[in-house]
Amino acid sequence: MTKHAAAVATERELGTLLSSKVQHLRQLQNMSLDALAKRAGLSKGTVVAIEQAKANPSIGVLCRLAVAFSLSVNDLLGQTSEEITDDRIERTKPATLWKTPQGSEAKLMASTSGRTMFEMWSWTIAPGDVHWSDAHSRGTRELVSVLRGSLKLTVGSETIILQAGEAARLLTDQPHSYAAADDHAVSFSMAVLERGVET
Repeated sequence: MTKHAAAVATERELGTLLSSKVQHLRQLQNMSLDALAKRAGLSKGTVVAIEQAKANPSIGVLCRLAVAFSLSVNDLLGQTSEEITDDRIERTKPATLWKTPQGSEAKLMASTSGRTMFEMWSWTIAPGDVHWSDAHSRGTRELVSVLRGSLKLTVGSETIILQAGEAARLLTDQPHSYAAADDHAVSFSMAVLERGVET
């Protein structure tokens, strides 16, 4: 199987998994399609497409859905137990949520559940790849630290380039993107704090 075919198969599996999980959670929480769309800050059409496995939701959409259900993205995708534990330390399992044939990938390393969601990510973006993200919930903050290479960050109409060893704070409640700033891959870590839409 080629890298491209593998990436397409992964997207298809993610769409099918998300479809059944969103339907199950919505029914479990006795939410209508309209109520879920409002709580997640998405259109009803987007929610319907996800439930019918006809959408390839972005990481931003996954985050909005997770917050709407008071879960982490890992919980939403069935990667972790839905039980809340009182453990002082809990080992997490990384989940790759975006991958391209060129070698780019975004791994969700750890996250918390609840209406306020905190996540840790590990990213690699190959030259020529760009990851576009929809707006997150109002007030969502990201902290980005470049480990290797040069990162081109765009939030709304503003763009900045960060070199290895540099970091930035972002307000990502508007469309944004990440890309390698030159012809070398860039690796960076990211922390995201996202609060649910008030109902």
